[in-house]
Amino acid sequence: MLEKERTEIDRLDREIVKLFEERTKMVEQVAEVKLTNNKDILDAGREALVIEKVQGYLENPELKEELADLYTEIMRISRGHQQAWMAKQAEK
Repeated sequence: MLEKERTEIDRLDREIVKLFEERTKMVEQVAEVKLTNNKDILDAGREALVIEKVQGYLENPELKEELADLYTEIMRISRGHQQAWMAKQAEK
């Protein structure tokens, strides 16, 4: 009954995972620059700009709040990853 739809969701999930991994690699590059330049991990102003920017990519503006929630969580995860990555670098 829902096989076709679930197959498509699985395909989209694979794409999302690939993009998540790519984004996380970039997060590590950002962490390296922050570490080198003694910058804080959290840049609240930048995060607000990112949310505003990605909301502008929406074709369906009714999803603005959900997208803001998603990106708030993505950036929280990214900050945690940066922190862990920087701690590993400090151990070297």
